[in-house]
Amino acid sequence: MDKLRLINLFVIAFLVSLMVQYWFFPTKSTTTVVPDIFISVEKESIVIPNIPKITIHNTTTGSISLNPCDDITITIDSRPLTGIKETAPDFCKLITVNSWSNLILSLNPLYKIFSTQPGKYLITMKTLSGDRAVSVDLSLPSSFRSMISTLVYRPIYNLFVALLTWIPGHSLGWAIIIITVIIRLILLVPQQHMLESQKKLQKIQPKIKAIQKEFKGDQAVLGQKMMELYKKEWVNPMGSCLPLLIQMPILIGLYWVVSWITDPSNFYHLYSVFQNFIPSNIVTSFLWLNLSQVGGVTAIVFGLILGFTQWVQAYMSIQHTAKTKAKNTAIAKKEIDPTSMEAALDPELMQKMMLYMLPVMLAVSAFFFPLGVGLYWFIGTLFVIAQQWYVNNKK
Repeated sequence: MDKLRLINLFVIAFLVSLMVQYWFFPTKSTTTVVPDIFISVEKESIVIPNIPKITIHNTTTGSISLNPCDDITITIDSRPLTGIKETAPDFCKLITVNSWSNLILSLNPLYKIFSTQPGKYLITMKTLSGDRAVSVDLSLPSSFRSMISTLVYRPIYNLFVALLTWIPGHSLGWAIIIITVIIRLILLVPQQHMLESQKKLQKIQPKIKAIQKEFKGDQAVLGQKMMELYKKEWVNPMGSCLPLLIQMPILIGLYWVVSWITDPSNFYHLYSVFQNFIPSNIVTSFLWLNLSQVGGVTAIVFGLILGFTQWVQAYMSIQHTAKTKAKNTAIAKKEIDPTSMEAALDPELMQKMMLYMLPVMLAVSAFFFPLGVGLYWFIGTLFVIAQQWYVNNKK
């Protein structure tokens, strides 16, 4: 009986030890890697102008060499692509994949094909052990994305290309300067009206203060009287926003264009007249700047320069009324509640915001934008400073 009990305890202990080992110390499964050569794709479904990213994997003990034009075939919707050697000779360069390593197959020479022909692509590579293939669905962008590209990105990018085709060295810096001059000439009249309106606004400060004092207790009447005064004096207090609103789509498009100015995917955005232009030939270095760079010490220094020039322009816009500024400020401090509508309608308060807030915002934003966008704003601000000097000295 004791022997039977002992056997039972031994069996139970053995089973418990197996369960503990199974739960807490699982056995690592080992898989045998079969030496092979194969290809993979990063994404099986992409949108134009993106292109497939193909990787060649070599898990054998020896290196392999292949010519993409001879050893790789591409079909689109079951139709083989032909003439690659003639249209993209750079794709036919011999490549080597070392043993137990991966190599990204550059499809950049085929950008013209991928950017203009959506469909289901089958990319097949010949190996000694058989063909290896991957498939990719290449689709057109959505209607909204296509609309933004057509209205904003494409016109700005092709304007750059039109300039770069005859600028020596394809210098992006000179192209930005020329485009800035063109835009400032287009905005010359609206900018002039804005600066003159600001000057008139400062001259009628005593009338504004008088209205604010008389109708201080009635905000509705105060707003009405202020609008009547602006209309009588031909002054638009919000006129300073017009040039900024006009430039916003330009700034957004410029940010996109400069960020990806040399990307081969821009073949998709080229107008037919520029189909032979090669985006990778664009030179983004200008003086000591890399105009496509974002962030870094250079961006901090350049941001401070931009903020300072913007402050100079804002300071010049109010300096010719410095004699009456102290008096008006004293009245405003005594009689205007900063939270009231009077403060919201006070042009002097808006000028202070332009003097301090805008330069700080611009300096901070420059750190997150390509330096090329900062160069555009810097040249544009120099133009406005020259206009401001003219307005200040105009009788």
